[in-house]
Amino acid sequence: MLVLSNTKDAVTRGSVCGIGSFDGVHRGHQAIVERLKHIAGTQRKTGIITFSPLPFFVLKNAPICCLTPTEEKNKLFESLGVDFVYYFEFSHTFAQLGPDGFVQLIAREIEPSTIVVGENFHFGNMRRGNAGHLKQLARRYFEVAILSKVGDEGTISSTRIRELLLLGNIKAANRLLGREYSIAGTVIKGKGRGQDLGFPTINITTPQHKLIPLDGVYKVKVAVREREYLGAMFCRHDLLEVHIIGFNEEVYGDYVEIKLLERIRAIEQFKDDDSLKTAIAEDIETVMGESG
Repeated sequence: MLVLSNTKDAVTRGSVCGIGSFDGVHRGHQAIVERLKHIAGTQRKTGIITFSPLPFFVLKNAPICCLTPTEEKNKLFESLGVDFVYYFEFSHTFAQLGPDGFVQLIAREIEPSTIVVGENFHFGNMRRGNAGHLKQLARRYFEVAILSKVGDEGTISSTRIRELLLLGNIKAANRLLGREYSIAGTVIKGKGRGQDLGFPTINITTPQHKLIPLDGVYKVKVAVREREYLGAMFCRHDLLEVHIIGFNEEVYGDYVEIKLLERIRAIEQFKDDDSLKTAIAEDIETVMGESG
């Protein structure tokens, strides 16, 4: 898959593309990809037109906190069979583009044959353009296909998924994503506290700008060295410490992926090491027991 950033390339000419922020690449986004692949068939390239940084964080002057930072987003789109992802650098200047100017930019820089958007798509300065306006403004340049929204007890949105994760409602977030929410990183050396207690753990570096869920203890799956194991994860802010059940290899420097399944409990303070060891043993029993 080709990744482009503010760079004109012949591969985009005549392509079928989706436009949006696509944070999370959730079930609604996946439906857009399926539609554009269906329209493209075998004769045309498929692409995603998106923005970096995400418009929400630029316009709100908020710290960037994504479901899927750029590298992860690219991997997900590649796994879905997209041919290219095109990033426009989003800034306050870019945000001043009116709907007509935005459409002309897409026509000039991408030259697509068809654009696919969801029915709640908005674009241009102050979000003045909607899916219907896009279809009207684009008729001289490219076709527009509007996809009905995918619902799940309400609209599926990146904002809703972020809120669920920050509340610790992992099962609901995973349902909207269409997969387990995951955090991947490199194993680093910790303080060895878990080893001392009889429950060795791994610590991982958290990706920059990645949303970390509500503090607590979580049931997880850990992909390490081409195998997958159950685990219990302690999460506090950006500290992720995981006991991998049935695994005790030296993995410092390895790249691992942690898939979140369920929040087991909140973080507690324990009066002594014996109380902490008992709680950890109960967490592991919960993880294994819920797996059948």
